[in-house]
Parts: sequence; C-alpha cells; structure tokens
Amino acid sequence: MVLRHAEHHFNLQCLPAAYYGPLKNAPVVLLFLSPGFDISDLDHANSIEGQTWYASQRSGTAPLPTEQDHAALFQWWTGICRPFRLDPDQIRHKLAILNLGAYKSVDFRDWHMLSALPSSRKALDWVQSVLFPQAEGGERVVVCLRSAKHWGLRTAEGGPYGEALFAPSVTRAGHMLHGDLRERIIRVIQARLRG
Repeated sequence: MVLRHAEHHFNLQCLPAAYYGPLKNAPVVLLFLSPGFDISDLDHANSIEGQTWYASQRSGTAPLPTEQDHAALFQWWTGICRPFRLDPDQIRHKLAILNLGAYKSVDFRDWHMLSALPSSRKALDWVQSVLFPQAEGGERVVVCLRSAKHWGLRTAEGGPYGEALFAPSVTRAGHMLHGDLRERIIRVIQARLRG
C-alpha cells in the first residue's frame, strides 16, 4: 500500500530483501541502510533459482550466498568482509547482514520511506529490542556500517556500546575508516567467527 501512494526510487521488479545470511543465530551481524541494485538482480528475481534462493533467505537460517547463488551480492559481501581476513566459505554460515530498508535502488534517496514502510519499522523495532541488547551483553557482535543515526546509534570512536555493539565511522559504501576502533572490531569479529 505504502509503495503505491508515496513517491520513491525503489526498483520493484526486484525481490525485496531486508536481510541475508543466518540472521536468527549468526554470531556476527552487520547493519546497513538498504540493498543496492545490480542489473543482474532483474534476471535473478525472474528466475526460479533466484526466487527459490530469496525464499530460503527469508527463513533467517540460510547462509550468505556463494558466487553461484547470487554473483553480485557475493562480490559485495565478500568485499565488505575482506578486512576480516577470513575465508568466505568459513564465515557465510556465521555472519548475517540486515538492511533497514528491504527494497533495492541504485542510489538510496528515500529517507522518508524508512518511517512509512512497515518492514523498516519492524526491522528497527527488532534490532532495538532484541539484537542490540544481545550485542550489549556480548551474546552477538553487531557492527553498524551504514546510517547509524537511523538505527538509533551515534558513531562512537571511543569504543563499543556495551560488550559488542559498534558504530564506527564509515565510508558511504560501508567500509570502516582506519583507526584503533576498526582494528578492535576486526579482532572481535575474527575471534567470534573463528570460534
């Protein structure tokens, strides 16, 4: 309903995806703003294999994609995780990615939609009531790599919130800026993903 009444720049020919990977039990969760758009997403959304893959992702227990599952998404997530210096095959079952927005766009410009979309409100409520307390208690590691203020966080160069909730300074693409906090986060993630 909201998407029919409000002006937006989402590509509705793509399947929505608020999260990738085993969100229900991943020891490490990375927070982002919204999924980007790659032209291959259109063919992926229209193929039986792509639709089956998206359905498995919605279970919250499926691993992050291999290159065969979804080439563009594989290239993106392995690039984001490159600083962790871990084999993608070893971490794809232990790391999840959660977006505040579920709809793909080339360049996110629809800030007004974050409060209008029920899926965004649900993601934010779950993160703040379940995931953040888990991270603050050290049960999971959560790193906000895009739009911290929209997740209800401020970038904190001085350290984490509680035991393992981080909001480092990042580039627009979600890469952590170099510094002591980045190195600390990398060490924490490596320890959690190797364990």
